[in-house]
Amino acid sequence: MKKLAAFLAILAVLTLTAVPVRGEGIYVSSESGDEIRILEDAEVAGPVRGNVIAALGDVLVESRVDGHVVAVFGDVEIDAEVTGQVVALFGKVTLKDGAKIAGDVISIGSLERYPGAVIGGKEVRIFGKSMDFDMDAISYLRLTILVLFMVAVLLTGLLTLLVSRNKYRIISRNLEKNPGRKLVLGILSFIGATSLLAILLLTLVAPLLYIVLMVISTVPACIYIGRQILKAFSQKNSIYIEFITGLITTTLIKLVALLVIPGQNLLLAAVVSGIINFLVFSFGMGILMEHRYLQNNRESAPNGT
Repeated sequence: MKKLAAFLAILAVLTLTAVPVRGEGIYVSSESGDEIRILEDAEVAGPVRGNVIAALGDVLVESRVDGHVVAVFGDVEIDAEVTGQVVALFGKVTLKDGAKIAGDVISIGSLERYPGAVIGGKEVRIFGKSMDFDMDAISYLRLTILVLFMVAVLLTGLLTLLVSRNKYRIISRNLEKNPGRKLVLGILSFIGATSLLAILLLTLVAPLLYIVLMVISTVPACIYIGRQILKAFSQKNSIYIEFITGLITTTLIKLVALLVIPGQNLLLAAVVSGIINFLVFSFGMGILMEHRYLQNNRESAPNGT
């Protein structure tokens, strides 16, 4: 479980920073034999000595894979030997008669197993017709949420930095001023947003807006964290590099908490994760609120003052 969790977290970083080499999708082949597809299907017709991964695409395995087989928002069909894990995050896993899986089979979707299919590890099914919601399933679900949230923050951050470049340039200049005020302002804002969510919990829009708010507020917090880390190496760094560095750091901290805390201790895991998220969300929200406050003050101030 711990090795797979670390593998999936590293995978998320690698796939999201890959360079496109095909017009219809992204294809990456590493020196260790890994085959990664993004926005296209992965078909294994010959032996693969590494991992096979597809994001927003399906995986068809008809030859031996010496590693893991992973699909994110895609289906997996196996009719050969796989020496590692088989994972489908929000997709279906189909194991045909020729499938021989040495490790676990995890499907956050559904799983269809033919009579001749062999699984050496555990079957973990979440949200499927035959749900197996045990402690391992909960751990995998927590990992999935962590990876998906990181993806959402990365895409949102890169887009907002590109579109709102002037805004974040101003935020960047005031980023390290009065961190205590930012945190207090963010905590108050976070409590207010959470209270509003509790009132409007029965509506579908409120939770979605709350998630969007958390994603957006994480962006400036990651920029601040990345800047503090990179200052030890250079005083001038790209805001994009600061953001990505901060995002990777916060994700690794959450991953360490996920791996260190036993899966059975759900209360402790929830408390630790809650504290980390509370601090990150609050600080990021405080940065945005302070920027808005300063902007309103400048707009309302008399000319020449």
